Amino acid sequence: MKSAWWQLYGLVVLLVTLIGVIDASIPTGILRTILESIAVVFAFGLMLVWRHHNRTAFELERRR
Repeated sequence: MKSAWWQLYGLVVLLVTLIGVIDASIPTGILRTILESIAVVFAFGLMLVWRHHNRTAFELERRR
């Protein structure tokens, strides 16, 4: 069993794209700051889910 690194890379691309869209479409202000903060928190949450789903693969790699 191998960890699915491509999924984590996809999350990074998703976050960069989302932040870029927010940066390009929302004028500077409190709304933009809130949306960027939500995007970052959401991305960290998705990374935690990814880590949870790949826990077994990490344990197998560590024991080798």
